[in-house]
Amino acid sequence: MGIKHSRRILAVGTPDSGVLNLIKDLTESSPAPHENGSTAGLTHEWHIKTAYYEAKVPIWIDEITEVEAWKTEFLKPEAKEVVEAVGAWVYCIKLPRNGEISPECEGVLKAIQELSEDHAGYGADTVMLAVAMPGNNGKIMEGKQDDWDDVCMQYGFEFVDYAAKGANEYGEKVGLDRLKEALEANEWADTASSDDGELDLRELGINDEDDENDLRSFAHDEAEMTAELFGVKSALANNDFEPDADDLVTLKDEVDEAKEVESLDRMMGKLLAVKEQSANLPEAQRKKMAAKAVRELLDEGKST
Repeated sequence: MGIKHSRRILAVGTPDSGVLNLIKDLTESSPAPHENGSTAGLTHEWHIKTAYYEAKVPIWIDEITEVEAWKTEFLKPEAKEVVEAVGAWVYCIKLPRNGEISPECEGVLKAIQELSEDHAGYGADTVMLAVAMPGNNGKIMEGKQDDWDDVCMQYGFEFVDYAAKGANEYGEKVGLDRLKEALEANEWADTASSDDGELDLRELGINDEDDENDLRSFAHDEAEMTAELFGVKSALANNDFEPDADDLVTLKDEVDEAKEVESLDRMMGKLLAVKEQSANLPEAQRKKMAAKAVRELLDEGKST
């Protein structure tokens, strides 16, 4: 068994959609917004534990202030890798006072469907949830539930009325319980357990402190590149936000922490191949092969 990866949840919504409330209800904690109140570029993690598996699933958070500009950023070729890593889209919708679906909301649904199909392909194995968040005195009007269901389904989304409790007329879970059920049913990798498939740097003979520091430094550079792909800078620009030095340090630390794990996973996959190839070699040769692999990874990073 190789290195275990977990796809990501990407939670999006307008600045006042209540996405952090959803994250807190789902994971029992949530990241703090930026000083200007923006949630664009925040990251979090959900530790899922069911009767069948256990996984730590990273959560990316982004804001949509102008859907066409946002879609343009995600349709760029360099965003393909980001979209392919998304295992679930959670679109938080601030309910309007009349409780009816708005053209703006439908525009976001259409945009997500378009960029998902463009980068991940039609029929990608991705959970798509449109979650109507309570607030602003808005609520689903009587008899309008089917309208929400139909419009969301048109763009490949399941509609979830977040304020709903218990079960519907068919005995199915609704509200937050349905949100959790839908996400837990996805095929997240089991990243919380440890077995023979997990790779230990020491097993590869990478015991030299300099080699490990070099490897983590390379992962750090990769993390910054991935952060730019994710559109953090674009999201901040779209909000007309001019970050000061402290804002940039905070944002950089948050992105580095989440992305470093992903970058290391990718490199560990390459190193695992070295481990398998050198399994029957003497210890000295195993160490030499491991060191050579690390240097190649570092050279690869410098050339990109």
